[in-house]
This record gives sequence, C-alpha cells and structure tokens, in this order.
Amino acid sequence: SFIKPFVIGCMACFGAADVKNDLHSGGYRFENEKEKEKEKEKKKEEDESNDKVWVVGLNGTRRSGRRLVSRKGERDVRGQVYFPLPQPPRYQEQNLDVIIVKGVSTSQAQDGVIIDHKTHGILGYWASFYVQAGNRHAETFYGIPSYIIQETVDLARKRMEKGPEYSVVRALGVELEKVSLARAQELGVQPEFMKRAIDHARESRIWPPSLFAVRRRWGGSSAQKLLRDGDVLMCLEGEPVQSFRTAEKLVMDLNKKSVCATICRDSKQMDVHIGTLQLQSSGTDEEVIFFSGASLQKPPFAVSHQYGISNNEGVYVGNIQKGSPAERYRLAPTSRIVAVDGVKTPTLERFLECVQSKENGTSMRLKVVSLKGHERMITLKLDYLYWPTERICGANGEWKREVLTHY
Repeated sequence: SFIKPFVIGCMACFGAADVKNDLHSGGYRFENEKEKEKEKEKKKEEDESNDKVWVVGLNGTRRSGRRLVSRKGERDVRGQVYFPLPQPPRYQEQNLDVIIVKGVSTSQAQDGVIIDHKTHGILGYWASFYVQAGNRHAETFYGIPSYIIQETVDLARKRMEKGPEYSVVRALGVELEKVSLARAQELGVQPEFMKRAIDHARESRIWPPSLFAVRRRWGGSSAQKLLRDGDVLMCLEGEPVQSFRTAEKLVMDLNKKSVCATICRDSKQMDVHIGTLQLQSSGTDEEVIFFSGASLQKPPFAVSHQYGISNNEGVYVGNIQKGSPAERYRLAPTSRIVAVDGVKTPTLERFLECVQSKENGTSMRLKVVSLKGHERMITLKLDYLYWPTERICGANGEWKREVLTHY
C-alpha cells in the first residue's frame, strides 16, 4: 500500500506533474503518453478505414439465378499487374492503373463496382480481364478506376456530337513498368526526382514510391528509335511522370505530334523529342490479301506493340484455310513473309508485284520469320483453280472483293 504514494512523490519531486492514476490498468502513466497512443490508434483506424472497400455486384448465371452479393476487402495500391502476351497476338490493355483488392478473390465470376467503405463513393468498376497461359484461357478480376471510365465516355460523346476529329487519341508508343527507388538509384536517377516521387507517394497515399521505366517499345514508332528498354521516364514537357495515367494524359491533353521527354540512361539525364502516335480503331488496316488459302495483311496493332514489329517488316499471315496450299506447305499463322524468290517483300504492294507475275502451277520459295525472329524457307506451289489470289478492301464501311489471278 505504501508503493503508490512513494511513486507519486518521486515523480512530483522530479517535476512530473502530469500523472494520472489509471485504475483500470492498475498503474500510473503520463497523460501526454496516453493521448499520443490514442492519436496513433485513431490515425491507424482512419488509415485502415480509408483502405477498406466493398465489391458489390451480381453473381451466378441465368440458369441458376443471379443474386446481389458484396465482399469486403482492402485496397492495395502498391501492386502492378502483368499479363502474359496472348497467342495469337490480340489486343491487350497496357499502362493501366488498376485497383487490387486484398481479401477478394480475383477468380470469382462477379462483375460489379468498388465502393469506398467510408464515403460510400464508387471508386471503380470490378471488371473481367481475359488471360491466356499456354493453351489455357481464364479470366481474372481487377478494378478499373472510375475516372478512366469517365474520360472514355467523354471521348465517345465528343465523337458522337462533334465528329471523330474531336476524339483523337494519341500515345507515346511505349509500355511502362514501375521501378523501385533502389533500382532507380542504381540506374543513376538524380535525388531531386526521387524526392518528388516520395512527396507524391505521401500525398496520394501510394506507398512505396516508384518511378517508371520503358518495358517495351511499339514497332514503327518514334520511341522505338529514340528510347531503349530500361530508360527511366522522369518528365514529359517538364511535368513529372507519377503514374501510368499521368503519362497517358500528358500526351493526350497536349495533343501534340511530338513531346519532350526527360529520361535517365546510363546514369545520364537527357531530353529527347518523341513523336506521338494517333491510335486507330481498325486492326486489319482495311486491306486483306487471300493468297493460296492464307489471309495476308500488314502487321496488326497487337503485333506492333507487343513484339516491336513495324508495318514495313514483311507481310503478316493472319489465318490459314484447311486443305489449302498454305496449309499443305506449312505456312504458319502469325509468321511474316519477308521475301519471295529472293526479292524482299516489306509491304503488301511489293508482295503482290512478286506473285502476280507467277503462272499457275509455279513453285515459289518463301522466306518466313516467326514472332520470335526465327527464319526458315518453304516452297509453295500455286493453284489458281481452287485458290486464286484475291484482294479485299474496305472503304466507308463497305468491303469489296477483287480477283487478281485467274486459272
């Protein structure tokens, strides 16, 4: 019983006046220490509530019945999603800021919306992403931020109300990836840019901070010639690149045919002027050639931005018909014909010049290159009776067929 008065007296002698008897804990502690702990706990609860979200949507099928379900999780802003390249090449979204929700399975077949736990505001759309791994196909779910959807809808409205010239979309022609500050320091990024990244991460509550480097360059773009894989993209027109969307919006809002990019390469900072690309909606470039049962075209957009192949690097084989000479002589889909009888064929026009002069039954030597760059030679015998050469062209929404060779 004499211990409590003794402790209080000692603290009073040393000037510790802010002492309170905590009966529940059976001891004494400073008042300011208790307040600090309460503030820390309160701040921790606020931080956790800010990251908590709900995924609300419909689950089930038409046959079994759909029902409204909700799942609670925690928003993870640190991750980055990489999808394997599809085979055959097809469109795949790049440089996309996604919302990853911890505690909610990404394999559950449920579309819906992501709702903030505190404000009940809609943060994004819980969407399905098509993923191909080898010969297997699957879908996985991530969140697309609502501001991206809103901007896309605004572009569509402008196109409907004012015309296509008011909804032009331009791109830099690169695929970016996040790099940590430690990796950026190894690459020679200056401390001032790293400090900017740290300040932005604190303001936006995206931790840990990161910078962005070039992961892949699009074929035929100005970026393919001027940039290298691994270059750290620090600024566009003097504005720091702080997210995938930042880089995309800086290019689109400026609407320039070229932008000044500040990069770091081999521990050296430099400015390069990169020409931007105007994106098209058509993937076949509105011209297809049917040759010996194979559909030929310029390399589509997916091949360009996933494998760095430009439009003047051969004729792309899109499809092969069963029983055709192309199948018989093993002209593989997704390969490119780069030469006919020793004559280079970088474009469709040059390819047609080489084959139109050939007579029926003639054997041709074709040099083909795979997507991975493997070259091989094949011999193909023409059969104009059943497999003539034809051209299909599209203009103003209509497609016309023209027979170029006759038996």
